[in-house]
Amino acid sequence: MKTHQPRIALALPDSKPWGITRFFNGVNDYASSHKWLLTACPVNPESSDDFPLDLSRLKSWHVDGIIVHANDLKQLKLFSKWRIPVVNIGEDLNFNCQIPRLALNNQRIGRLAAEHLIGLGLKNLVYHGVQGRWYSDERLQGFKQTAKEANLKIHSFLLPHMTRDALWNERYEPIKRWLKTLPLPAGLFAVHDYRALIVLSACREIGLRVPEDVAVIGSDNDLMVCEFTTPTLTSVCVNAYRMGYESARLLDQLMQGKPPPAEPVLIDPSEVMARASTDVLHADDPAVKGAIQFMQQNYSKSFTMDAVAEAVRVSRRLLEMRFRAERKTSPAIFLVNLRLQKAKAMLAVRDCKPTEEIARACGFGTGKNLRAAFRRILNASPNDFTPDSISR
Repeated sequence: MKTHQPRIALALPDSKPWGITRFFNGVNDYASSHKWLLTACPVNPESSDDFPLDLSRLKSWHVDGIIVHANDLKQLKLFSKWRIPVVNIGEDLNFNCQIPRLALNNQRIGRLAAEHLIGLGLKNLVYHGVQGRWYSDERLQGFKQTAKEANLKIHSFLLPHMTRDALWNERYEPIKRWLKTLPLPAGLFAVHDYRALIVLSACREIGLRVPEDVAVIGSDNDLMVCEFTTPTLTSVCVNAYRMGYESARLLDQLMQGKPPPAEPVLIDPSEVMARASTDVLHADDPAVKGAIQFMQQNYSKSFTMDAVAEAVRVSRRLLEMRFRAERKTSPAIFLVNLRLQKAKAMLAVRDCKPTEEIARACGFGTGKNLRAAFRRILNASPNDFTPDSISR
């Protein structure tokens, strides 16, 4: 007797800022393990000349479940009347959602961005977002709260959402005028990578150096943006793969008749992928600044903290006290994190070198030491930062 193979519809736009490919990978892995039959179509008529689709017609697909990207309240009311289980991943809704929903933990995204910039020694934090967008407001809130905890204030600049036919200078000129007003050096978090790309161009246009004058971080880790900008762009990885996998898991629970969660399921970002746009460190204490410069220049070599202290002409104990007072960490921990950052950057390259070679290049000596540092500090393995893992 032939068993029923669940048919699942994915009604999503043909592109999403946080990585539709990685999202599909997550859905597909869950679907494969549960023998689902997936069918997908972009919902925006502009994205498909041949087969434009209106969400209201999804009911005619005769499917067992739907994963949809919807931000329109009329659409949500329509879905709530159907008997077909629906999971929504629309990111521009507040928590009063009428159907079960997964959402990126946008406050956590803002927090990670702020923590990264604060860790660079920056005191002037700024945010560039989008007016009237829930996800932008949430990212700003997390960014602002983290700055407040560090006794720092932030400057923010919000622009309206731009349509596809908006002129380039409508996006570009206001940002240039705003950047000229910022106290420097500044750490700037752009709500997503595309806005960060415009910031990088604007800084170049008005003569601001990145990262020396303005360290820039985006969100979503869109590799087509981050790896091909000048300089390459640091970004918060939003874990789109897990977003897809958990969307499918939630839909499966609904199809089994289990009650929906009372609130949206939030998916935490995984990490900050550091690149050249934030490759800078600021310090007021000359001994701390000198120690940082020494470690940056010599991280691939083997040396002791006594050697660092000798290089800046203070005792090791005094260096550790002054370092902790300004950086809230020890020189030794700073060095390990610096080496890990360099190793992650090397691992993220498509034709990355063998682990043993990366370990030597980053000062860990052996692959065993490198793997131990990844486990101890990041609770991960080097393989988790290769391109194939990141794309998941």
